[in-house]
Amino acid sequence: MKAGLYIGIAALCLGQTGQAMAQEQAAPPAAPAASAGSTCELHVFPTENYIGFNSGLLSGFGIVGAVADQEAHKGRVATVKDLMKDYLGPDIQLAELEKINYRTRLGVQDWQVIIEPPTPSNEAVKADPVLKAKIKALNADLKAGKRITSSTNPCYAEFLLVSVFYFKAMMYGSNLLVGTQFRDFSKGGAPIISIGAVKNPLEVFPPKTPDMVEPAKAELRDAFAKDFIEWTEKKLKDDKAARK
Repeated sequence: MKAGLYIGIAALCLGQTGQAMAQEQAAPPAAPAASAGSTCELHVFPTENYIGFNSGLLSGFGIVGAVADQEAHKGRVATVKDLMKDYLGPDIQLAELEKINYRTRLGVQDWQVIIEPPTPSNEAVKADPVLKAKIKALNADLKAGKRITSSTNPCYAEFLLVSVFYFKAMMYGSNLLVGTQFRDFSKGGAPIISIGAVKNPLEVFPPKTPDMVEPAKAELRDAFAKDFIEWTEKKLKDDKAARK
C-alpha cells in the first residue's frame, strides 16, 4: 500500500522526501515572523490529479505481474478516475473542507484565504511541455523550502492537495488516500512543513448500479474529509510540535 501511494504522488514530481529534508537543512533567506497586526494569507491549492490503481492476483508475481494487472484493469481504472473527477472536483473539495472547518484544523482560522489554480493531473503535465516546465520549477521551489506564489506577506502559508488516489488491492480492499501538504512561513526562518496521506476504506465507491450513485458520492466525499481530519490530528500536529 505504501509503495503504491508514493508512486502515485511522485508522479506529479513534487519530491516529497526532498521537501521534508528541507525542514532540517539551512533554509533560504526568509521573511521575518509576522507581526500581530498583519493580515495573514492562506493560499489553497485544490487538485485535478486523480490517480487510480487496481491490484489483483497477478500483482503477487512481481513487476511483470503488476504491469499485467494494470493492463487488465485499465478500463476500470479510467472509469474510477472519471468518477472521482465528477464526484470530487476542485470546487467540491473546497466545499467539503469548509464543512469541516479546515482553517481551524490547520490553525489559521482567521486568515484570508486565496484560492490558487488546482495542482494539475499527471496526464496534463505529460501532454504540455510548458506546464511540465512550470511544474519542474515548482518542484524545485518546494524542495528548496521556498514559496510557490509571488506573495511576500510575512504571515503566509500554503495548503496543497497533491492527489486524490483510489487504491484497490486484494489484501487491503478499496481505499482513498489524499496527498496533502501544509507549509507555514509565518514563524520566521525555515517553514513548518507537513506532508502526508491517510487511507480510509471505500465500500460502495465506485457504484455498481444507478441506485448506488448517490451513496457512492457521499462515501467518497466523507472519506476525503476523514483523510484530512486524520492527517491534521496525527501528522500535522506532530510536525508543528516538533518546531516548538
